Amino acid sequence: MRTTFVALLGLCAASLVIACDDDKKPTETAPSATVSAASAAPTPPPAPKLTPAEAIAKAVKSYAAPYNAHDPTAVAALYEPNAKALQSGFPGAIGRDAIAKNMKDTFGRYSDFKVATTRTFTHGNTVALEWVLTGKNDGGDKPSGLQVGVNGVSVLTYDDDGLIKEQHLYFDTPTLRSQRDPLAKAGTFRAAIALPTAPTENHVSKGTPDEAKVLDTAKGLYAGFEKKGGMDSMAFVTDDSVFDDYTMPASLKGTKAIKDYVTTFWTAFPDMTQTKPIQFAADDYVVTEGTMVGTQKGALGPLKASNKPISFQFVDIFRFKDGKAAHLDTYGNSAEILVAIGAMPPLTPATPAGSGSASPVAAAVPTGAPKPK
Repeated sequence: MRTTFVALLGLCAASLVIACDDDKKPTETAPSATVSAASAAPTPPPAPKLTPAEAIAKAVKSYAAPYNAHDPTAVAALYEPNAKALQSGFPGAIGRDAIAKNMKDTFGRYSDFKVATTRTFTHGNTVALEWVLTGKNDGGDKPSGLQVGVNGVSVLTYDDDGLIKEQHLYFDTPTLRSQRDPLAKAGTFRAAIALPTAPTENHVSKGTPDEAKVLDTAKGLYAGFEKKGGMDSMAFVTDDSVFDDYTMPASLKGTKAIKDYVTTFWTAFPDMTQTKPIQFAADDYVVTEGTMVGTQKGALGPLKASNKPISFQFVDIFRFKDGKAAHLDTYGNSAEILVAIGAMPPLTPATPAGSGSASPVAAAVPTGAPKPK
């Protein structure tokens, strides 16, 4: 934080007191002990100013604390006064008051709400922060009493003092609502997970040649996916590759399962294109934030072609090893697709639990893989 004030210590000089007595010489009164002590006290030096990198690292480290303290005001204080807190599929919150209100509502729905950061990826003033949130749905409208636990990611833009200027938050709303819906069919959504206890992994872009090479590999994978049919991306996938799309009920592993996933999207959206305004490497990871657009011209699981356009925001965090994708994590809100094609109503915080529970991708792609541990 900036140190904006330097304390000034004002000293009052001791005055000489003259005793007027006919029989005595004038005498001087000694300075008071209080003034002497003050004179001896040094002026404290100003606190050193943190560099932007230090301020951001400090803010990231303490990110979860106000959430776990259930303090809406302290959560809002993580942000600039007029910050934008945006969530895929929902109207955004602008400013600290709106952010605090949203968090107060959330804490009211989950009395034991907790969040843990699992991995962070920093590139300048941009941080992709992965997290898990858990809680028992014992408050709000029609509480189910069921436990939730979902994976998510926030892409945060910080100012140089470590305050958040803009947040893009991603998690799958249908998964969360299915977890708290007693009528949701097990196996059609990702089961609630427990709060992780392992230390947070922190990765910072260093601009090394190795990172540049990893980034080039990632660009090759995306170019292969974006080419008609997407099959050129399979050159970067092996039978050891693991793919976690957190809109789906389970992990996918190996070339066949991942190929089925790619085929599903290209069948449903044959005019698919992607834009990627944020993409950077940190160690052997590549973080990408982007938007996929297309028209649903083919079936998506049980959902028939709607011929309606969709826009789907996503964050990918891919780890590469020896030029291949070792682990692929992708985050988004499948409700964006469901709303766009008319399969569920627009999202508001009050949308009932269970509305649009199952992700269309979950129904369309055969998992055939064990659930994530």
